[in-house]
Amino acid sequence: MNLQALDSSLTAYPHNSSYNIKGNNPKTMAALRRTFKYPTESSTSSDSELDEEHQERLITTLRTEDAARNTLYRRLFLALPLLSALFYLYAFVTASLARQRLIALLSLSSLACTAYILEFMPLETPDKKGKRAVWRVEAAKGPLERYLVWLNAGLVGLLEVAAMLSWRRGGMEDAWIESLAGIVFALATFARWQLAPLDLEELQQARYELKGA
Repeated sequence: MNLQALDSSLTAYPHNSSYNIKGNNPKTMAALRRTFKYPTESSTSSDSELDEEHQERLITTLRTEDAARNTLYRRLFLALPLLSALFYLYAFVTASLARQRLIALLSLSSLACTAYILEFMPLETPDKKGKRAVWRVEAAKGPLERYLVWLNAGLVGLLEVAAMLSWRRGGMEDAWIESLAGIVFALATFARWQLAPLDLEELQQARYELKGA
């Protein structure tokens, strides 16, 4: 393997790895796979040891920077439910009707669920090798992890039905207030999928194959 090519990969990819590799970008993954190609017949044992160290450093750097970047963006996205919660707290305190208080309370509950899901329930890298059955993975989760997303979806569904009824009656302001928690949940769900951990299984497999060659 060419050490200069590996060094250039280490220099280029960690700075934008989250943008290029997420979603298994074909061009980027192909370039990284070339970094992990088998050694040539002219390669010495010392070269192989150095190659292995560089490969491990590349994988560690990609994983570390991806985790740090995901944490940063997750904190930024948390501002959505938190700021929206301040609005609904004000709406709950100043509400003059029981229906308005109920909508504010349901919205606050949904936003609390959204914030918890975004902060404490990040998506994990899928097990492509099938080492663990899906039912085993689900059974290992607690009730909160298994049902909180669905509970929040139910709350959002109720709020969206209320928003639709308000919209049909011409209450556009009420419809917007009743829809806000659902919009925040949708944005947080999209962000949660985008912030899934970087899948380095293919590079790890290439490294193991090279090590055993």
